[in-house]
This record gives sequence, structure tokens and C-alpha cells, in this order.
Amino acid sequence: MISKPKAWLLAARPKTLPASIGPVLLGTSLAATEQIKTALPLIILTALCAILMQVGTNLVNDFFDSERGLDGDNRIGPKRAAQMGWLSRSELKTGIILVFLMAFLLGIILMNHAGMPIIIIGLASLAMAFLYTGGPFPLSYFALGEILALIFFGPVPVWGTYFIITKSFDWLPVFVGFIPGFVSLSLMAINNLRDNKNDKENKKTTIATIVGEEKARYLVIFGIFMSSMIPLFLFFLYHNYVFLVGAFLFLRNYGTWRRVLKDPVSSELNNTLATTGKYLFTLCFVISMGFFK
Repeated sequence: MISKPKAWLLAARPKTLPASIGPVLLGTSLAATEQIKTALPLIILTALCAILMQVGTNLVNDFFDSERGLDGDNRIGPKRAAQMGWLSRSELKTGIILVFLMAFLLGIILMNHAGMPIIIIGLASLAMAFLYTGGPFPLSYFALGEILALIFFGPVPVWGTYFIITKSFDWLPVFVGFIPGFVSLSLMAINNLRDNKNDKENKKTTIATIVGEEKARYLVIFGIFMSSMIPLFLFFLYHNYVFLVGAFLFLRNYGTWRRVLKDPVSSELNNTLATTGKYLFTLCFVISMGFFK
């Protein structure tokens, strides 16, 4: 057994947090410098809400996958808190309530500041965080994981952050938001590729269980490819070489993408997930440097 603080840390899955921080950074970079300076406390609150939503989603996933018996001994993913007995389902339920409550209370400040668009985004994000693996019809069990990752870790947080800062509508944050969105799609595709055999045995439907292992591998590469095409378009649009760096950043992890295509499905995909999460944050950081004025 491990200590409770370490159990909570592992249940929170800190390696997944770059997926929530990167889009906030990207959305911030699209605003003007003076607007960013004025809205700095709100930006910090937005980042905290994003982190809390990610942690809450991870706890919900741990709780309901354990309750449905999905985290068996043959699972090759990282050990889960409920599966290993580090935390009881009762403790996880309490943690879920507290984390989502903190996210909601902080979100009230953002919703009060930015109005109806952020109210809609905030409540929809809370609902998706729970319904992804919770409730009677968990969305991730119906092959919607990649689509939800594309939307709620891409255009939604990037545009939402931009709107909180500027209170203005613009389509550019939506378009740019697909950069982290497509990488998040790849993250989910890697996760489902790794768990494909276990998901089949437990009758969980994902894109990987529908199309098969080989095609699921290409879905990972599709997400990475699309996340590179958008920076390339931005380079031709703005003639800023920082965007060109972002377009070819995927080459830094060429070996990782090659292993996704060629290597047998194994626990090594856990490292691939961590690498892809770092790639997401690094890509968001690089593209942000192109927009900061």
C-alpha cells in the first residue's frame, strides 16, 4: 500500500495536465498584451479551472471504470487507485465532489465576468467531465472519446480563454484551438489502442474496437499530422517562422510515432501517452510565442 497523499496524486494523473494547460496558454496568446496584463488574475483562474476539470475527469474515470469492472488485472495501462485499493470508491466519490465543487466556485467568477458564453462552456464542460465515463450512458463507451477530446481540449478552452480575456467573438481562436484538439484526439486514440483488448473483453465500444488495431494506429498519426498542418497554414497566413517551427515540431518525436505504427501493443504505450502530452504542451507553447506581441 502507498500513502494517501501519493494515492491522490496518482489518481489525479499529473501527466495528463499539460492537455488542460496548453489550450489556456494558446488562448491567452491570441489576446493583446494590454488585455493580458489586465486579465492576468482571470487567466490564472481559468488555468486552475482547467486543471481541476482534468483532475475531476480522471477521478470520475477511475471511479466508474472500477465500478464497471473495466480495470481488471489484465489491463496494461497504469494502475488505478480504486483497482489497487489505494482509495476506496467512497473516497473517490468524495474527491470527485470536492474537485468539481472547487471548479464550479472558481468558475462562477469567470462566468460572472464573461457572461452567457462562458456559462454555457463552463456548465457543458462540467457535464462532459462527468458524463464521459459516468452516468447510465457513459459517452466514452460509445466511441465518442476522440471526438470529445478534439472539441473539449481544443477549440472550447482556447476560444473560452480568449473570450474571458477580450469579451469579443473571433473565429481565429476556434481554428487555432484545433491544434491542441487534434493532439488530444491522438492522446485518446493511443489510450484506446492500448486498452483495445481489455475494452473488447468488457464490451466497451471505442473507435479502436470498431475499426481494429491497425486502423486505430493510423488515427493517432492522423491527429498528429493535422496538428502540424494548422501551424503550416498559419505560417503562410502570417509569414512568421515561429509557426513553421511548430509545423515541423512533430519530427522531434518521429521515433514515437513510428513505434505507434509498427510496435506491438504493450505497456510502452503508457510512455507514448506521456510523450504525446509533452508534445501537446510544447506545441501550444511554440505557437503561443508566434502570437504574443
